[in-house]
Amino acid sequence: MTEKELNITLRELARAQGLCDEWYEAWGDDDSIDLCLDRFIRGFDFVQERDYPPLDFCRKNFDVDDLHRHNIYLDEEVEIEADRSGYYVFLGNCKGTLTVDGFVAVTVYVRHDSNINVEAFNGCKVFVSYYEQSNGECSHDGWSKIKKYDRRKE
Repeated sequence: MTEKELNITLRELARAQGLCDEWYEAWGDDDSIDLCLDRFIRGFDFVQERDYPPLDFCRKNFDVDDLHRHNIYLDEEVEIEADRSGYYVFLGNCKGTLTVDGFVAVTVYVRHDSNINVEAFNGCKVFVSYYEQSNGECSHDGWSKIKKYDRRKE
């Protein structure tokens, strides 16, 4: 599938799952994959609530380098050191550790069967949400804060 075909397919999948008029009308035929992945992060509530796009679709159609540019990981073993503010998303069956260091703020989404431990040092703030069957431990030094949200449905 070409980048343009992937973009249009993602737009139409989102619309079929209830994407609002405002986001749909702003989504052009020639939008880049980077813009699509940026929307994925900004619209994470929509993504999570509707399991959009389906995990198998992501596995078949997304390039790892594109995902990594946006701090999105899929079915990977990871050891990541984060020293900038931003987002991290772990999908599928990721395993490993995210270490956040320095005066930054990081939001972390852990989905599906991923098991991600989060460590925080030197004044950072980290917000971690666990969904579906995901899991992980969180730890921090006295200078940092971690807020853990259990969004797994029982």
